[in-house]
Amino acid sequence: MVEFKPVVFKLDKELYGLDINRVRGIEKEQEVVRVPNTASYIKGIMNLRGDVIPVYSLRKKFGMPEPATDDIQYIIVYTNGTLLALEVDNVDEIHNIEDNDVHVVPSIVTNADTRYFDKVLKTNRGLIITIDIDKLLSDDELSQIEQIKDLA
Repeated sequence: MVEFKPVVFKLDKELYGLDINRVRGIEKEQEVVRVPNTASYIKGIMNLRGDVIPVYSLRKKFGMPEPATDDIQYIIVYTNGTLLALEVDNVDEIHNIEDNDVHVVPSIVTNADTRYFDKVLKTNRGLIITIDIDKLLSDDELSQIEQIKDLA
């Protein structure tokens, strides 16, 4: 049987996942330098082992309030030709999901603003929505991230 391996993370009390093959690393306690006049979900930039990486808040993207704690983590992904740090509340674990527990996101919840929702995974902890990292950023967000990278 085919298995799907997502890196599962929390935003508030919700679980989300990313395909492990798209994840380049998981980091804690990074200094983020704010970049003024960018979209609210572009938190700024970080220096990670010599690479300047834009930091993107999934909480802001999903319309959630800021976390009450500073104990956040960053999932480093490569998408659309750039490294990107996704700010999340907590990285939970890597799951092994059997093929029969992987489902298509219902069409009723997908639209232009949620086109990045990829799959729904059934686990013993509940449903996990996975994100297609290549569809997460809008054209405007990609443009802003390119401008930020040019500043570095």
